[in-house]
Amino acid sequence: GRKGTRTLDRMTAHVIATAGMVLAGRDDPDARARIGLVLGSSTGSVQSITEFTRDTFVRERPYLVNPANFPSTVMNNAAGRTAIWYGLRGPNSTIAAGHLTGLVALRYASRLIRLGYVDTLLVGAVEEVSEAVSAGVGAMRRAGTVGPGSGPTPLGEGCVFFLLDGRDEAPDGSADGSVNGSGTGSADGSAGGAAVAELVGFESGVTEAGADPATTAAGLVRAIRTLLARTGLGPEDLWLVSLAQSGDGELDAAELAAVDQVVGAGPRRVVASERTGNSFSALGAFQLAAALAVAEEDRPAGEPSRPCLLTSLGVDGGVGCALVLA
Repeated sequence: GRKGTRTLDRMTAHVIATAGMVLAGRDDPDARARIGLVLGSSTGSVQSITEFTRDTFVRERPYLVNPANFPSTVMNNAAGRTAIWYGLRGPNSTIAAGHLTGLVALRYASRLIRLGYVDTLLVGAVEEVSEAVSAGVGAMRRAGTVGPGSGPTPLGEGCVFFLLDGRDEAPDGSADGSVNGSGTGSADGSAGGAAVAELVGFESGVTEAGADPATTAAGLVRAIRTLLARTGLGPEDLWLVSLAQSGDGELDAAELAAVDQVVGAGPRRVVASERTGNSFSALGAFQLAAALAVAEEDRPAGEPSRPCLLTSLGVDGGVGCALVLA
């Protein structure tokens, strides 16, 4: 229903709506109370922050602001309100790591499960498109902080959630957990049924922010090779690579160069941003959703899951990759 939605900012509305898709069918209050939530976000709702700050300047007195708008300025507002909305009483965390946010949120969630803090987690990421975000990205492009490339990827928004269940972890402990359904801002999610993917591992690193593409590519190459070595897989074992391609010309070139160097032209490739735009902190979650969608369409009935690699680069110098079986 609409009760309690009047003061929701756009980002929180995305999160609550998408979480509801994934939780559909899980109506037992006691079962929901054991579920936690890990949400990836850039800074929370940038539009809410700028509007609340503006009010302190344009109102007759700086303190004559609408107090109902203040919660939306806090980064963990969306995760907190969603947990209250659905009665989720497990660990509740908000993760921010730029373009790597989606992958980092998955890694953080898998650690919570592996360390025994919770068995089941809603984990995902969200981004909003607003006047404030558009103005900020425009300023970064003019300052050269975000490379324009030959044709900038348009801004995108949305929310993606996965249900991560550690009770399906491999007996040898090699897997971080199983993804048991996903929801997006535009498609129904599934909360039941068999696991559709298994998180195998993650690897990340840091290069110098603004480094040349060759240096950035080398950092991602190290991360991919380390991840493959740790999981006992070779480049020839990979079935699919889900690329970020966020729209920054130099970063996109570095990502392609790294993937070409390590895995070559063998695995199938999918680029989520071709459909979602540059959804910034939600891009990594969209990458996983795209990989799962392709795997579901192309896997013959009864065939085992196949290794899929996710790669990401950030303007701050961060590099990261994840490996899933789907």
